[in-house]
Amino acid sequence: FEQVKVFLKNVIDGLNVGPNATRVGVVNYASRVKNEVSLKTHRTKAALVRAVSKIEPLSTGTMTGLAIQFALNAAFSEAEGARAKSPDDNVKEVAQRARDAGIETFAIGVGRVDMTTLKQMASEPLDDHVDYVESYSVIEKLTKKFQEALCGKMGESPMFAVRGSSKETLVRDK
Repeated sequence: FEQVKVFLKNVIDGLNVGPNATRVGVVNYASRVKNEVSLKTHRTKAALVRAVSKIEPLSTGTMTGLAIQFALNAAFSEAEGARAKSPDDNVKEVAQRARDAGIETFAIGVGRVDMTTLKQMASEPLDDHVDYVESYSVIEKLTKKFQEALCGKMGESPMFAVRGSSKETLVRDK
């Protein structure tokens, strides 16, 4: 148990800890679960290390499933200091409502993007509606593809969602 605490302290030493930086929480478990360090409690690295050094082992047993459920429901909740959910959390639902309204959606990822989210936004077939480019400077290489895809669809209202690492979201009706 002491070796695990040393490991945690070493990990913490390499972090930029703070309310607007990395937040750390520690859940201790055995046959029961205890939230030892809340995400919102310690605002400095030194305070966090002190809190970790005071953690004591619980009883025997390993209720790992219970601990993960606790972390999911309690330890990583906004009430315990988790960051507020992004307004993009309902992308799948909103994109489905757009598709249900007859809007054909093309999703273009730029830079570091989550391909799963792009696929949730796009219309079917995904091969025709999901694209990726490395940077905004090369996005023009998709121009011909979209000109061809949109030929003959002037009566429809496609939507382009461009998501990238340097710009959050750009949606444009054409």
